[in-house]
Amino acid sequence: MVKNRYIDNAIKMLKESPLKLTEQRVCMINILFKNGASHFTAEEIYNEVNKQKLRISLATIYNSLNQFKEYGIIKAVKVSSDKIFFDTNLKEHHHFYCQGSDQLTDIKTNEVKISKLPKLPRGKRLKSVEVIINITE
Repeated sequence: MVKNRYIDNAIKMLKESPLKLTEQRVCMINILFKNGASHFTAEEIYNEVNKQKLRISLATIYNSLNQFKEYGIIKAVKVSSDKIFFDTNLKEHHHFYCQGSDQLTDIKTNEVKISKLPKLPRGKRLKSVEVIINITE
């Protein structure tokens, strides 16, 4: 088996989290991180799981993805009210989203210039800024 630092790092993060290191979670990490920085919907993971003839239900996939997000193993990118991508790139960055092709593409942070942000609500601190630029074909 070829060594993959993305998979190794994600499994290390899973081991350091309170989550159990189950065979199903390891299989999902192998799918998510096999190509490094990638974007997936839960349904795409489910399709890949079925293609590989693994036994992981869609409910387990949703639960695991949300747990991975909670413990910082992946990020969630909500592109619409009913569409969430799970992102393996944990570095700060932005995205293009093309509704026609249903593709999410990374944009380096330094390629987006934000000149002014609104005043934050009283008692709140800025955590991050993530921009999704919607495009069409």
